[in-house]
Amino acid sequence: MDVDAVTGTDEPQDRMARWKARRPRQGGTQPRGDAVYGLGLIGAAAYFFGSAETGRDYVLAAPKAVFWPALLVYKLLRFLSA
Repeated sequence: MDVDAVTGTDEPQDRMARWKARRPRQGGTQPRGDAVYGLGLIGAAAYFFGSAETGRDYVLAAPKAVFWPALLVYKLLRFLSA
């Protein structure tokens, strides 16, 4: 059996397992961007519903509010590639 140089034992050399055992545990969850996206969604919904004039515009306001970041990136990349 091979002896591990770090631990001095004959355990398998799994660096990730040793690294996870050394690092301190963090309580709770990591901060995420859900709140920022939620505020953007509310703002986009207010904008699209506020600018709607026809029934069709009101129906399309909800999907536009959800997918506006993807449309923005798509149109930006399309503009830059032209």
